[in-house]
Amino acid sequence: MQGWTEEHSQHFIDLGRIYTPRRDEIAQAFVDLVPANDDHAFTGVELGTGQGWLTTAILTRYPNATMIGLDGSEAMLAATVEATTQFGNRFEGRLFRLEDPAWIDELPEGLRCIVSSLVIHHLDSPGKQGLFRALFAKLAPGGGLLINDVMEPAGEWSRRHWARAWNEDVRSQSLEFAGDEAAYDQFVSDKWNFYEYPDPEDEIDHPSTVVEQLNWLGAAGFTRIDVWWARAGHVLFGGYKPGEGS
Repeated sequence: MQGWTEEHSQHFIDLGRIYTPRRDEIAQAFVDLVPANDDHAFTGVELGTGQGWLTTAILTRYPNATMIGLDGSEAMLAATVEATTQFGNRFEGRLFRLEDPAWIDELPEGLRCIVSSLVIHHLDSPGKQGLFRALFAKLAPGGGLLINDVMEPAGEWSRRHWARAWNEDVRSQSLEFAGDEAAYDQFVSDKWNFYEYPDPEDEIDHPSTVVEQLNWLGAAGFTRIDVWWARAGHVLFGGYKPGEGS
């Protein structure tokens, strides 16, 4: 992704749990939303594995599942490989460039789920629309596309609320997970909260509104489209391909 470096990756590996509002809640929601029973055997894909927390949660909940994890960062992919060592050959890691759609052709057909957290906002609006259409074709009937991401605020009041709420969550989690406010102070110093520090020339982040993305899912053919979790501008949303289990 243009503008993103391995230094960014390592920084997020170190502090991502504190910088992301209630990551454990997000993981629980994801595993509940995978369209499979606990004993089903299926293949899923994660776009942007980060530290591997989401793939780990899915492989733990579904002991007969396998996951393919893609990331553009060697450091993040290495962290995921380490986190999933216990699962042996049930995990396969691959490097990819999100904005280059060639990687989509290399995915298997008939996927039961495609999941992603805090990645797709790096694509612009046409890029997201094209991605939703391409991933729809890779899913099995009844399969789900589940996305947690930061949203573009629909107005100034949304932006102001999300800025305050994100700061409060990071401050709280800094105390909860690290015992002091040092990580929160770093969050503020980094100007990571782009709702508080919007940058019109930002080359990394291209969020879209919730409503836009729900409409793009519908246009791509998804049904049962919904928002399942939302906090401080971070939203878990998605839909399912018509067919089995519809």
